Amino acid sequence: MVRGRITAAAVAALVVAGALGGGTASAAAAPPPGDVDGDGYADLAVGAPDGTIAGQAKAGYVSLTYGTADGIRVSRKKGLTQNTAGVPGVPEPGDAFGSTVAVGDLDGDGHGDLVVGARGESIGTVKGAGSVTVVFGDAKGLSTDAIAFHAPTPVTSRGFGSELAIGDFDKDGRADLAVADGEKVRVVRGAKNLRDTPAPRLTSFTPPGGGAGIGNLTTGDVDGDGYADLISTAYFDDPADEGTLGVLPGTASGLSTKPLGKSVGLPFAGYVPVAGDIDGDGRDDVVVDTSFEDGPEDFKLRTFPGTAEGLGAGTPYGGDPVPGRAALLADTDGDSYADLVVADPQAPDEDGYNNAGSLTVVPGAAGGLTPDGARELNLGTPGVVGAQETNNLFGAAVSAADFDADGRADLAVGAPGKFLGTGAVSVLPAAAGEGSLLIDPESFDHPAVKARFGSAVSAVPGH
Repeated sequence: MVRGRITAAAVAALVVAGALGGGTASAAAAPPPGDVDGDGYADLAVGAPDGTIAGQAKAGYVSLTYGTADGIRVSRKKGLTQNTAGVPGVPEPGDAFGSTVAVGDLDGDGHGDLVVGARGESIGTVKGAGSVTVVFGDAKGLSTDAIAFHAPTPVTSRGFGSELAIGDFDKDGRADLAVADGEKVRVVRGAKNLRDTPAPRLTSFTPPGGGAGIGNLTTGDVDGDGYADLISTAYFDDPADEGTLGVLPGTASGLSTKPLGKSVGLPFAGYVPVAGDIDGDGRDDVVVDTSFEDGPEDFKLRTFPGTAEGLGAGTPYGGDPVPGRAALLADTDGDSYADLVVADPQAPDEDGYNNAGSLTVVPGAAGGLTPDGARELNLGTPGVVGAQETNNLFGAAVSAADFDADGRADLAVGAPGKFLGTGAVSVLPAAAGEGSLLIDPESFDHPAVKARFGSAVSAVPGH
């Protein structure tokens, strides 16, 4: 059910004191990233990979609800499983359909397409090989057209689809999809006829510093040339040894195999990159972070500015240590500077019980991140609907999209441990006039018990 609603005036005044407020924009602008039905408002997809479907434990499902002028409203909704008409495959125990979710317009028709990872999907006799499903959007929300694909060589327990990113690498108006696969990145280029291509071509890339494995992927326009670039962390030998942060640039012919500028050595492989234009110069900057406490402090929340030549010299975070790790960069206050959201799902609640979860929002500015303006958000923050409790895991998944088309990114925050593992998602709007929501599977009439709803929330290009 929907657990409540507050005015965004309360959100702005009580929650982030400016970190999620300000600015206006017209709903008549071009459809934002994440808009499945093309009405000008981004939509929200939520993964529940542990949901039981047709008696199959942990088969998983995805719930889709739509943005409006008033933000996310669950009055219009759609459930999606491998039993849904047009979706390839069948629900099986442990498929974990919905372990990752993203939205991007892969066929360029003006409607965002839903990308769903199923990390536990078996391919033939190869258990846990993983797969990716694309369900194409249309004016009604989701069509019955869908395709599914897997790695060229399925590998037991690899979980193909667990790590993916969307961006328009060739600037043709169609999003491209990158999926990590062991030591390679497999890319599906967006195409007008993609929905008629049940087995899309996968082009393989080795990211900078790779050869043994890939850590994490994201996209952003690092050099400001209008082409999305693929940003990755990878390792050549052992994940416990040194890793590499690198960028493969987008070009008119697609993703290049030649890295953009110099790659960056990392103390080990377990770093996560996030990208966004922190300083408003038209180029996306990259922040790397790790939740490992034994990592060097000057590499936690280290910022590498985007330049025409690639990543610039890194600068350490100038504020006090922030628990957790970077989740995304997005402009939550409409000032044209991307703000850093750090998620710590293991954060204790006010009584000291672990795993309640919390976010920290650090504003961007012309001079970079401004730690003095950082604000904390959790389910115990005055004005946020919900209650902070042990094992909520608030912040286990975080995404940003413009659900009300006001020009500011709203946050969707997964709390998959909420309600004894049923799970929930907190929607935190940026603008006055909307309200905070806490939604769970009952809001959608979907299977609830131990579904871990909110384990994934839909990422969009650039976030």
